[in-house]
Amino acid sequence: MRVKINLLKEPELRNPFLVSGLPGISYVGKVSTGYLIRELKAELFGEVYSHFFPSHVIIKKDGTVELMKNELYYWKNRELERDIIFFTGNTQAASPEGQYLIAEEVLDTAIKFGVKRLYSIAAYVVDKSIEKPEVYGAATEPKLLEEVKMHGVLPMVEGSIGGTNGLLFGLAKTKNLQGICLLGETRGYRTSSGRFVVDAKAVRAVLEILTKILSIKVDMTPIESQAELTAEFIERLEEVESRMLKQAVKSKPKDLSRYIT
Repeated sequence: MRVKINLLKEPELRNPFLVSGLPGISYVGKVSTGYLIRELKAELFGEVYSHFFPSHVIIKKDGTVELMKNELYYWKNRELERDIIFFTGNTQAASPEGQYLIAEEVLDTAIKFGVKRLYSIAAYVVDKSIEKPEVYGAATEPKLLEEVKMHGVLPMVEGSIGGTNGLLFGLAKTKNLQGICLLGETRGYRTSSGRFVVDAKAVRAVLEILTKILSIKVDMTPIESQAELTAEFIERLEEVESRMLKQAVKSKPKDLSRYIT
């Protein structure tokens, strides 16, 4: 089992878009996609398993075991003839080979359901304080970038997008799919244990734009509240960072010659 997609049902969808977001820096993609799934009450219809996922399992609150996996959900838009497939999960493949294979399989599955355009969500990491996160964008063709720029998206003109979130967007072009990647601006803070801090401010910024692009309405109240808590937490982190930097400057030896042997 290199990659296995287990379809629980095969819904009939109308001109669907694919929206993808897996765990990554500040969990921007994962949380954004998960938020839409919950608020829209999207239905699970596929599970993705792979030998390339990390070699451990998750023990749930009821004591039962769950494999690392990715998932496919669908949502039928009753107002527009444009449904949505969501791709998310609790992990990414642990190797480049696995990330390529999973991205290929997911795209091929999406194509079978009629997907011709996808939106991938990722993080745009900066080394500065952020009052109001910007959303950056990249696309498989210039006209798509012009389309999202009308919604306030800034073009990403350099750098790279790593992991499956980037590969899905990149490989879309090889399969004649339109692809757009939206990246929420974030500092990418980590906890002392090395885990990324969820940046709900970046998530909110991406969702505000994506929901307009997709012409869908969701209750933003929960993510607004989380964004306020994130802002307070990051502000404290920056204060600690500033104090540590000032302390390091004060304790720096003035004469370094005695340390040269």
